[in-house]
Amino acid sequence: MKYVLLLTRGAWQEEGSEQERAEVFGGIVEWFTKHRADGTIVEANQLREPGTATTVVVEEGRASMIDRPLLEAKEAIGGYAIVEVPDLDAALELAASFPVPDGKVEVRPIVER
Repeated sequence: MKYVLLLTRGAWQEEGSEQERAEVFGGIVEWFTKHRADGTIVEANQLREPGTATTVVVEEGRASMIDRPLLEAKEAIGGYAIVEVPDLDAALELAASFPVPDGKVEVRPIVER
């Protein structure tokens, strides 16, 4: 089954020292390299900062644009990975191994058509 792992930006990205950020990003690169090599990660990308987002809002069939992220929250998606694993348990185990000092990983099944 395929799942998307939505990776939040942690406080370490905003508040950590340069050394801490470099160490964490190093661990993240290793994690992605390992799981891409074994075929678990099908696709993955880091996203730019939330302030670079533009949101398209559709109301009553009309679209308007807002020059900011859709979600007004402290948490923001920092990247994603599409993974192919046997089941939800395997996806959750992979998400739990994401090497960051703080943050969240939302795991959602992908509808394949």
